[in-house]
Amino acid sequence: MIGTDYQQELLKRLGELSPIYIVGGAVRDAQLGIPSQDVDAVMALPLLEIEKKLSDWGFRPHLLGARQQTVSLFRGTERVDISSFSGEIETNALGRDFTLNAIYHDVRTDEIIDPLSGLQDLREKRLKACGCAADRFKEDPLRILRLIRLAIRYDFSIEPETWQAAVAHVPLLREVAAERVTEELGRILILDQIDKALGLLDDLGYFQTYIPELARLKGLVQNRYHTKDAWEHTRLVVKNTAPHIFLRLAALFHDLGKWETASRECNVWGTIRLTDKGYEVAGYKLKGKNLERWANKGAEVHGGRLDSYPQTIIVKRIEPARATQRKQLEMVPDGKRHFLQHERESARLVKEILPRFRWSMVLPGGRRGEQELEYIIGHHMLGTLTFMSELKGEMDLTKFRHKTRRFAWEIGWNGQVYDKLRIENLLDLWRADFLGGKQDAAENITRLDGIQAEIRKASAFLEERASLLDWTQFEEFAHGKGLEGERFGRFKEQVRHQVILDAKYRLSDPQFLEREYGFFWKPGSVTSSAKRISRPREF
Repeated sequence: MIGTDYQQELLKRLGELSPIYIVGGAVRDAQLGIPSQDVDAVMALPLLEIEKKLSDWGFRPHLLGARQQTVSLFRGTERVDISSFSGEIETNALGRDFTLNAIYHDVRTDEIIDPLSGLQDLREKRLKACGCAADRFKEDPLRILRLIRLAIRYDFSIEPETWQAAVAHVPLLREVAAERVTEELGRILILDQIDKALGLLDDLGYFQTYIPELARLKGLVQNRYHTKDAWEHTRLVVKNTAPHIFLRLAALFHDLGKWETASRECNVWGTIRLTDKGYEVAGYKLKGKNLERWANKGAEVHGGRLDSYPQTIIVKRIEPARATQRKQLEMVPDGKRHFLQHERESARLVKEILPRFRWSMVLPGGRRGEQELEYIIGHHMLGTLTFMSELKGEMDLTKFRHKTRRFAWEIGWNGQVYDKLRIENLLDLWRADFLGGKQDAAENITRLDGIQAEIRKASAFLEERASLLDWTQFEEFAHGKGLEGERFGRFKEQVRHQVILDAKYRLSDPQFLEREYGFFWKPGSVTSSAKRISRPREF
């Protein structure tokens, strides 16, 4: 008998009223020797009658479903869904998705009924639509994504006519509620063979239609440090992450911005001017930080000319113009391939993509989980950029330990609490990215693991230290200085930063507090304290 004791008892009671058949995934999995917590059944009784009988027997049924209603019962992780049908098994089977989900188990006799040869398809590891594949996908386009999930989970092939119909009807997924699409994609993303699943989704045309920002990474040549194009790299990074939905999404989207920021190394000479379109030099638009410092000055700009927007230069550095140049723009011969600030662009694109789905349903923290996703993607390069010298084998132990503590705090402190999980997520994505086709990954992985181990030690120290801070004397001091509201909060953050990163500072030390207050109240103190905090560079 299929199902748990609870499920079997329930179905046998119903079998006393009318023939009842278990069908779908529970029967399929039973044939494969896989236990199932969810059982679907059909019987030729009206749903309201089924619901009433179950209630009379002391069960607690629920009438669920918008497209196809079921009487559903739950106990812990166990679930039973019962549908009403005409009693004609073959007619019912032709309306199901795939033949291996159209195998019926008679609850009363234990007989297996196989109207569409689903058992043969199961033995031959083949996914085939019931009846006309096009009709099945038109009835419920979500079956297209379910086809991918089942093919990957069970390592089944897809019958050619079923595959062709799936490809042809991908546009119909626009008609499916975003909640249903998100749930099915979420189940795909945590599959063990996720790289194969991404390949099938790509072949299907799903990304081209619904996430073109991802599809355009195919064929995008990276710099000399990579052995894969941007799409194959992305697939490897996703594969390298644990099967958790947050990490898999972060990995899938982490390099979206590479198409937007792909550039070739160049130099530009001229006077930097502010126009109504932003800062420009020699007719080229500039994107970078602190450009206002160079307004109306002759400059030599080193950066990358965007592949996709050739009139735009991403600035790497600017120097004073040393001599009049004959050329305004010069591409560097055999120049480097750049993706400057691609992580910021990736975070921006993710913010645009998320509303197409309902990831807040499946991400830990809901909407907060989506914000964390944007944050991790936007900072995924910070580890490599911060510890670049250590990754090359250049190690000053004292400076390194101070750097790991500062890095862990700047990432882990979210403004309210120290978030150790954010550190773990960033480290996991960093490692997966590092192993995603880098030229020198194999020889440098030991260094990376050593760096990450020290960051984790620093994170544990900071978490404990943050929890032990007693702010009583600080509050008395700050209120005594007349600090309230927003100014109190800014001063507290300034002091917190100092005492967290250096154990020699104490909140009970009045001299320390006076010194910090001296920095805080000076004219321009916002700028002064920000400089003193000295955050890790962001790129």
